[in-house]
Amino acid sequence: MLAIIFDTDGIACAEASARLTKLLLCYGISEVLTLEEETDLADIHHRYSTQDEVVLVSALQDISSLAIRRLTLSTVRLPTCIAVWTTGGKAQLAAARVHLSDIKFNGFSNVNNLNGTQLNGIKPNSTTVNSAKLDSIVRALRNNPSIAHYTLQQVDSADALRIGGSFSTAGIRKYFYKHAKGRGAIKLNDEVRFYQSLPLPLQQYYPELVSASKNEGGVSMNIEYKEYPNLRDLLLNLQIRPAEAVQLIGQVLKYEYRQAFCSYRQPTPENYLQDYHYDRVWRRIQISTELDEDFNGLVNARWLRVNGRNLPNIPAMLLRLEEDKAAGARLDPGGVSPFVHSDLHLENILCDVAGGRFWLIDPRGYPSCDIYYDLGKLAHSYNSKYDLLHEGRHEASFAFRDDTAVIDFHFTSDTLTQLYAEVNDRMTPVIHELFGGREDPADVDLRVRFNEAMHFCSDMPFHIRPGANPNVAVPIYAIGAQLLAEVLEKLDVDVDTCVEMQAAGLRRLAECGQQPWRFEG
Repeated sequence: MLAIIFDTDGIACAEASARLTKLLLCYGISEVLTLEEETDLADIHHRYSTQDEVVLVSALQDISSLAIRRLTLSTVRLPTCIAVWTTGGKAQLAAARVHLSDIKFNGFSNVNNLNGTQLNGIKPNSTTVNSAKLDSIVRALRNNPSIAHYTLQQVDSADALRIGGSFSTAGIRKYFYKHAKGRGAIKLNDEVRFYQSLPLPLQQYYPELVSASKNEGGVSMNIEYKEYPNLRDLLLNLQIRPAEAVQLIGQVLKYEYRQAFCSYRQPTPENYLQDYHYDRVWRRIQISTELDEDFNGLVNARWLRVNGRNLPNIPAMLLRLEEDKAAGARLDPGGVSPFVHSDLHLENILCDVAGGRFWLIDPRGYPSCDIYYDLGKLAHSYNSKYDLLHEGRHEASFAFRDDTAVIDFHFTSDTLTQLYAEVNDRMTPVIHELFGGREDPADVDLRVRFNEAMHFCSDMPFHIRPGANPNVAVPIYAIGAQLLAEVLEKLDVDVDTCVEMQAAGLRRLAECGQQPWRFEG
């Protein structure tokens, strides 16, 4: 993606442009152009499509990392094309993200079509622009319904990034309000029940449940609004170092393991892995094929080739694992608790960094769950970098060649990729120390990776959106396959031989995938 730094008054210092350039590159921008007094954009016209997006940033404004993050993320759950304006006096353009065609970079050949007038003396077919002209062009788009307009203060707020949970909507009122209907109501009802059943010693680690209701219109709840950032935002806004993040995660895990899990441990229920994992994955794969016809071809392919490596497809590997009784014994978590969070990714951890405190939000609310489920959720964030996929900080391609589905993807921000890799490296000893020598580290690693694999293999339906660019669901499926292969290798299974089970795996999908999951939602 291209970014252009502009200066409407011509007074910004070189240091301001350099700071913005560095920040934009951190968030995966591939090219940064600083507008001079008159900049010829003919080369831009030749190298970019009119449907490509461009980020515009004023060198005069103190643009934060949070605002740059909002401008550069790609998700169909938030407006893509936005314009950000200053407040007070005459509003000035602070930043924008629009299509090149919106600002007529394509030789400005259609610039006279805007109310039949020229803008700031721009001549049709001119390929030069300066900051004043750029501001004028974007200002002319104030009435374009495809562009959302915000103040700089709004975009600089953490609430600008609140997207909500799976199949639900969320927003800020006096308290934090959530409402869901349909499938989402089942999950939200489970969350309400979780809050209502929390033992007194555990309540301090969650916001207070203020009210909840259930009727024909769905399920609603209000919880105390904690005005603290979540750990994902702190990392992606470059406001916390990996070592600090790991220290906070360590505190959370001590609570989760010692107080929520060990203090209320119960025997693992019969068929636990089947109920919580295998049935969930089969069902979510089936839903994916119903939501997107391209997934039919993907799931039915005999082989996957992910970033150059050939792998059996997920149905084959999943069935091989599901039928392996010895593997099931090693994967047994050794107990469950009704008070394990069960959706412990980084966005669900609110942090008071200065005070060394945390609160957990959005618990899944299962009747019971195990500690590895949450360790897998955390690894899902920092090991396989779901957080970067969630924001569209990647590029992906997908094609079929004979009996193989070829998937290639890579992350676009080296800075954020390295940041998460450091968190991952630091977390391994923290997790091993958590169990105090009571569990074999090899078994711990196996169970964490198994849970991470199951989470990825069941995530696709929440990311299938028409026209999503980049595609998120296909890389999620590919990473799920990579993780399943890693689990099988840890179990000393020859992964390639699983390909012979693809036909049986598809039959199992047809049988199991049509059945509602026990914890649908």
